[in-house]
Amino acid sequence: MQQIRGFIFDLDGTLVTSSLDFRLIKSEIGCPENEDILSFIEKLPVHLQQSAHDVVHKHELMDAHTSEWMPGANMFVQKCIEQNMPMAIVTRNSHQSSSVKIERNKIPIDLLITRENSKPKPDPSALLYIANMFSLETSEILMVGDYRYDLEAGRNARMPACLVHYDELPEYAHLADYSYPSFTELYRAKFSN
Repeated sequence: MQQIRGFIFDLDGTLVTSSLDFRLIKSEIGCPENEDILSFIEKLPVHLQQSAHDVVHKHELMDAHTSEWMPGANMFVQKCIEQNMPMAIVTRNSHQSSSVKIERNKIPIDLLITRENSKPKPDPSALLYIANMFSLETSEILMVGDYRYDLEAGRNARMPACLVHYDELPEYAHLADYSYPSFTELYRAKFSN
């Protein structure tokens, strides 16, 4: 953990709460339960893609207006600011809903990459772009998230990945280089030396 000089965070379920009902969204757009929503939409005929995106966007915006900081996340971000550590957010959400969450919770991270301006995770493009922006090696940046796509994106970028799981360990926990039940434990691991 000592080599880490910058952070990339997922947004939903990592920095802020999310109550998105993916089953409901999938049923509304006709996406099979075991398929990724964004991949499904991409494969739809062009004339159906916009209405499917509109359904997802509607749910994301409703969710954005009720989001709150996850426990310990604000304290962790403030410590990164104190330590002059660069930070970014990479999310599969839309730019508009992400901006609402950031504004609502006063998240002091300026660099935001959404599905509109990069291929969505687990594609590593956004992470590699940020490493270049930070002028850091990928090994010096920690990808922090709560879901499989965050960890896979880290692996695909050859970047260490940290799972913040809050509840019990999920079945994809083995993909993480580090795993903590909350930001409080991640804070101790990184800053309590």
